[in-house]
Amino acid sequence: MVIMAGLGVAMMAVSVMTLVSFLLAIVGFWTIVMILARIGKADPMMRKVYSRHLQYKDFYPAKSGVAAFGKTPKRGWR
Repeated sequence: MVIMAGLGVAMMAVSVMTLVSFLLAIVGFWTIVMILARIGKADPMMRKVYSRHLQYKDFYPAKSGVAAFGKTPKRGWR
């Protein structure tokens, strides 16, 4: 997460290419690092929770019963 934050602020600073943007990038990066350190101290398992969250899909279509497998139900009680 720290690497992604560094990459984000570096892209911001390089895209604008002014002294103010570099200063804002440095301040923003250290702010993000401090926030992530505080989160890490408060809940050490947050990394595992976040990595598990990334494995989930964005959308799960609604499916239920036999229709979920694409099979037609048997007609009759035998």
